[in-house]
Amino acid sequence: MSTNTLQKFTTAAGRCIYTFPVQAFATLVANIYVIDDGERLTLVDTGSGLPDCNQQLQAGFAALTAEYGPRLDLANLDAILVTHGHIDHFGGLPFVRQFSQAPIGVHVLDRRVLSNHQERQVVAARRLENFLEMAGVPAKHREALMSVYLWAKGFYRSIPVDFLLEEGEPAPGNFQVFHAPGHCPGQVCLRVDDMLLTADHILARITPHQAPESITNHMGLGHYLDSLARIEKLPGITLGLGGHEEPITDIYSRIQAIRHSHQSRLEKTWDICREPRSIADVSKELFGHVESYHVLLALEETGAHVEYLYQRGELVAANLDEIEQNTHPVIRYVRA
Repeated sequence: MSTNTLQKFTTAAGRCIYTFPVQAFATLVANIYVIDDGERLTLVDTGSGLPDCNQQLQAGFAALTAEYGPRLDLANLDAILVTHGHIDHFGGLPFVRQFSQAPIGVHVLDRRVLSNHQERQVVAARRLENFLEMAGVPAKHREALMSVYLWAKGFYRSIPVDFLLEEGEPAPGNFQVFHAPGHCPGQVCLRVDDMLLTADHILARITPHQAPESITNHMGLGHYLDSLARIEKLPGITLGLGGHEEPITDIYSRIQAIRHSHQSRLEKTWDICREPRSIADVSKELFGHVESYHVLLALEETGAHVEYLYQRGELVAANLDEIEQNTHPVIRYVRA
């Protein structure tokens, strides 16, 4: 990895935040962060754990030591923080464990994803499959989507969590922790002086992916928008550093833009449901033709918006007789 891919940011208090990209998946680049306060060295997120990603993680640290000195080495880590339990952020932990025994921290709501991964994978897959069935996805398509979903999950082996990231309690290195559920149950943002590591809660260009709480507790658009409003109230943030994409120079304007995007999607969803529609029907109208993993992402995103409107009484189930008579009925939603 070229040192040209490295970036260095210095906070108002003089702490250094280094970052470099890794190819988490074929179409997804993730950002790795290394925070140095002169005494402690903290790694934030580890990439997906796929072989190419691991190689790029190691190359990134090699570039750090070449550019800034031997202190910035994997072997010198004092702590490893995982911002949330999505595999593109924690999957590299087994690889990092080959070089460092630094304690690992994550929010309690994502602890079992890291420490009991097989159990979580089985339960989450079953709930996702139920969601797809009730969303109106045909059986043959459900099977293909589940294969796509489970593809990368087998690369990770469970690793114990050593401590928990809790709001109101400083993380090792004296970073402020803010719990921001919605995109992921245990999603946290980390404030380092005047800068905020936003993980996947706020990104520079895309609106972070949403999935319904019917699949996983503490997800869902309602939780996400509430968390977004709480982060918006933090004063004095001069720079946002996301889990993907480029730095966010005006985090407050970006929050407003994300909120507007979701409001627009909610309005479109409500408009589509002037006649009874399944989540699969709504997804096709919202997103048009998509392929592979993006089909699943579109269905989950649609499900989150339909669920939000349904929870607030803007949509109702139109086919009560069918729902009453079937174990996993396709629910058709219509405006209240």
